[in-house]
Amino acid sequence: MEVKAEVLSIAKLSDYFFVVPDYQREYVWKEDDEVEQFLQDIDNEVESGQSYFIGSIIIVKNNNGKYDVIDGQQRLTTIVLSLCAIRDLLSQIELNESQDKILSKIKSLLFEYDLETGKDNVRLELQYPESKDFLDSLITNTNFNEETTPSIIRMQEAYKTIRTFYSDKISTLGIDKTIEDIRYFLTKVELVKILSENLSSALKIFETINQRGAGLNAMDLIKNLLFSNVIESKFDRIKDIWKKIGENLHKCGEENMPMRFLRYFFIARYIVGTEILREDSIYKWLISPEGKKATSYETKPIEFAKELATLSERYSNLVCATEEYSSNYPNISHIGLVNKVKSRQHLILLLALHQNAGQNALEYLAKQIESFFFYTVTMHIQAKSNEGQFVRWAQKLRNKYEIQDIADILDETMLPYLKDKLVDFKTAFLNINHYQYNPLYRQKYILGKMENTLAAKCNLPLKDSFYDYQIEHILPQSPKDGNYINYEDATAYYTQVYRLGNVTLIEGTINQALNKCNDLSDNWFEKKQAEYCKSSILITQMLDDDFYIGVNTAINRFKVNTGYSFSEWNSETISKRQSILLELALDSWKINNKRIDQ
Repeated sequence: MEVKAEVLSIAKLSDYFFVVPDYQREYVWKEDDEVEQFLQDIDNEVESGQSYFIGSIIIVKNNNGKYDVIDGQQRLTTIVLSLCAIRDLLSQIELNESQDKILSKIKSLLFEYDLETGKDNVRLELQYPESKDFLDSLITNTNFNEETTPSIIRMQEAYKTIRTFYSDKISTLGIDKTIEDIRYFLTKVELVKILSENLSSALKIFETINQRGAGLNAMDLIKNLLFSNVIESKFDRIKDIWKKIGENLHKCGEENMPMRFLRYFFIARYIVGTEILREDSIYKWLISPEGKKATSYETKPIEFAKELATLSERYSNLVCATEEYSSNYPNISHIGLVNKVKSRQHLILLLALHQNAGQNALEYLAKQIESFFFYTVTMHIQAKSNEGQFVRWAQKLRNKYEIQDIADILDETMLPYLKDKLVDFKTAFLNINHYQYNPLYRQKYILGKMENTLAAKCNLPLKDSFYDYQIEHILPQSPKDGNYINYEDATAYYTQVYRLGNVTLIEGTINQALNKCNDLSDNWFEKKQAEYCKSSILITQMLDDDFYIGVNTAINRFKVNTGYSFSEWNSETISKRQSILLELALDSWKINNKRIDQ
């Protein structure tokens, strides 16, 4: 393998025309992070007059006589953005002859006029779709009218940051001193150019150089690892597959955090044992004997890449469904409502199922996971602490796709786990305050779920959403004139106000009418009951003792069997109602259609 390495100053880059291939990652440096650090690091070295090394680039000559950038495109792009910003700034200032020559040199570093074609040949061409020729337009000073992408926005912000940086220099140091700093940037800032004879060897070099920092860029390393293990005639296939992975992660807003997907992917599908894989250990595990054997990426790189793509699509769909209601995956959306929309731990179990597992299998498993999270949330068990359990259960669920097989495994794992915690759950639920189910959307969903369970028992239609309803405190949050009725003081009063048994869902218009009942006069609860019966929420309607439908109906039987009858409202009746809600909760969140107490 022939490799040529050479130290180049930025000024020497005029000898090359670089291309960032379409399979490379888009520009990801942030203006308030990497870009500012890039500028500050160089500025800190200016006064020394010594050369400053900013890293390496790995390139390979392509068939067009240009050089494909295998590694180093982030810093190359930032260098070009810097040159554009400096050029545009200096072009607005009256320069002397010497300073004007520096401006001319900067222009030559950006593009060269091609006499044969009559076109400007830019020195850095970005071929990935997210760039949309933005950098070409910036380099050649032409209008850019395309729709922006996240990558373009980051380039725009980087350009603005760099231009402001040098503009401030001119304001504080003057043009002469700034020109000298620019001269340092062009002549003393250096990088190592590593020229490889072909793409395969370039990728091997990239892998070797970056292994120690694998935790920071494992996604790129894995991509290049796959390229290294296929013949060049299959490169386009890998490119296409990898683009699909990128598109999937972009769809769910996680294109800049691929490590989360990778970690869940390997935990769900390949890791054996109880150890939880950390992000900074992903690449190390993959190239270990265990990882090589498990994934077979060396002998079947395309198959492994296809699996990554398939599961990235599932991951993306499930992330989107977790954060926003999806008619395709309603039970996934319910997990987001119970365990918060930013939760991700459930994906470990869902990614474990077979690549071809259908929507029904995913939804069935999701429904059980929702129940699991309801119980753990109630018991104040943090979602992250469930990860160890999920790692073990995922290994049993791995590559299952039949609902019965999934149910059998949950009977062996999830159900007994929750049964063992039944006493803890009941104790927690009977004492829980509704705000412990924060945020508000979670409170409404949990109350709404129990409402629908009751409606189903009474053979009444179910409601699709409870988001537009309000939380009503039966014993009011703000009693008028500090009237705490039979309670000793405010502390004793508010220990009851926020209990789950003291709240219900209600329409906003009715809730407004209830404000007049907050004086806690002698008949305050009776007045509220007269309003409750106007609600479409069954469990709220039934707070009115006079609310009955027919003779011997399911509603009436429920009221009689549970004692859901309240002629007054106090600590005892709040506890009684919370006990009734407990039974509804156990009916609402089952595992394999079984209550955890049966």
